[in-house]
Amino acid sequence: MQRAVTCGVGWCVVLACLTALAVGCDRGQNPGQDSPGAAPSASVIAIANALGTCDDLALCDRECDAGSSDRCRRLGVNYEFGKGVEKDGVHATALYERSCGMGNVDACVSAGRMYEFHHGVAKDDAKATGYYTRACDLGDPTGCANLAVMLENGRGVPKDLPRAAALYQRACDKGAGLACERAHALRNAAEAGAGAGAPDR
Repeated sequence: MQRAVTCGVGWCVVLACLTALAVGCDRGQNPGQDSPGAAPSASVIAIANALGTCDDLALCDRECDAGSSDRCRRLGVNYEFGKGVEKDGVHATALYERSCGMGNVDACVSAGRMYEFHHGVAKDDAKATGYYTRACDLGDPTGCANLAVMLENGRGVPKDLPRAAALYQRACDKGAGLACERAHALRNAAEAGAGAGAPDR
């Protein structure tokens, strides 16, 4: 499940497997991870810029400590993609989790992505599902769509196709086009009495 790079209603780089930006998508490799010592690729920089980063790291750190969920999230992006700092998936995840705890839906989705694709932290589909659920509960279409994928595939949560279809539709109603396709496919499969092939990601 992928988001467009442009943020807004719909999806905004929820997962790091961004084939449109030609970033590595192997499950054992961090997307955008360059060889040790190499400068970040243009694709990685583009993704980080789309997600929003901190130019003044010290200021962001202070504002994060003061309770700014956006600054914590942006600082997490810096650490995830190694923009201005050494790449550190563990610290990035901690910052996303902290920001999510303050109610930042984009950070909840990012925290879920880190656990789903084991970016610096152990792969944990149950934790990923939990963060996608929180984002969805807060009204984020990306969180709902990602949660639907987990439900459709039975990852981190028991498989539940009717609930997955409903969540895809909720995300679709908020402008997430790819979710519309999955909602339609699951409805057709249910009507035909046969299971639809779930998308792997």
